[in-house]
Amino acid sequence: MALLSRAKRFDATIAKISDGKSEIEELRDELQNWLDNLPENLQSSSKADQLQEAIDNLEEIISSLDEAKNVSVEFPGMFG
Repeated sequence: MALLSRAKRFDATIAKISDGKSEIEELRDELQNWLDNLPENLQSSSKADQLQEAIDNLEEIISSLDEAKNVSVEFPGMFG
């Protein structure tokens, strides 16, 4: 197996972050849909609060992943 350069490994990791972000967005959307469709008698319940807290936490993670994706690193070459 050939070794990848640091830059290529970094790019591959950023791609994994993008994939993970997409998965987390799906989870957030599922929870939002669940919250939006709670019966009226549960809209002010602890279940609704738990769902909103989970959605908020997922939003924070998504924001952090967006920040991580926008970071660039210039790796030094072996020579010069």
